[in-house]
Amino acid sequence: MRNLIVVFFYVLSQLGYSQTSHSNKDSDDMIHQHDVSFYENNTTAFVYTDKNGEEMPYRLFLPAEYNPQKQYPLVLAFHGAGSRGNDNLKQLRPWVAGWIDEQVQKEHPCIILMPQCPAKQQWVNVPWKEGSYQFKDVPISKPMKLSKEIFDKVVKEYSVNKNRVYVMGMSMGGYGTWNFVMRFPKIIAAAVPICGAGDPSMAKKIKGIPIWAFHGDKDIVVPLSGSTDMIESMTSFKKNKARLTIYKDVGHNSYELAWKEPELIDWLFSQKKTPNN
Repeated sequence: MRNLIVVFFYVLSQLGYSQTSHSNKDSDDMIHQHDVSFYENNTTAFVYTDKNGEEMPYRLFLPAEYNPQKQYPLVLAFHGAGSRGNDNLKQLRPWVAGWIDEQVQKEHPCIILMPQCPAKQQWVNVPWKEGSYQFKDVPISKPMKLSKEIFDKVVKEYSVNKNRVYVMGMSMGGYGTWNFVMRFPKIIAAAVPICGAGDPSMAKKIKGIPIWAFHGDKDIVVPLSGSTDMIESMTSFKKNKARLTIYKDVGHNSYELAWKEPELIDWLFSQKKTPNN
């Protein structure tokens, strides 16, 4: 059993912004975690090369019964710093590739795109320990640029439901998730940034996008403020769709819990892009 603090932020007249409730989750309620060979065997490895010869490895998962005559949701998953490299394998962590699980795919068949950031580079070129940053001062990184080009390629070549495009990521990938949403808000139906941070001043631009953030209250790698700053700023607008789960007595490994949340999976795949987001 693990106690969760589930924090739903919303505007309450001229005051407050949060309501806190407690719940328990048993491991039996969570999806199954596989070893890396399962994720490797169920995905296809590609290497993208841009017009300048820059390369980026990525993994792509297609549903077992993929039919190009149907349209599928697309999940773009940004991994954390420990998965950087060029082996096209290290990004296959459960919190990145875990929704390949048969239980998830039975209910929510989807395409999952998992690019791999090169060693010593970042999705967003900011210091993680400082949390929030100024978007205008941070140009798009080379890995983020390549990821967007890969994303565009996949959307063009496969049968993607453009009203059901989701982005998620953890730690360095949590920064990547917020950054992708802030850069390309018109293409995102919903986002799940885990232990990441963004620019709170950009909240107005993304306020209509359903976002469910996660963070541990004992995180010393990326400060909790990275998530609370963003969610508080978004909830300053009446028609926001932001929520935050804070795990009590959990450090930086909140991603190990978040990806298994059954409610999260059902919530994410129920989101569809509308004229308001």
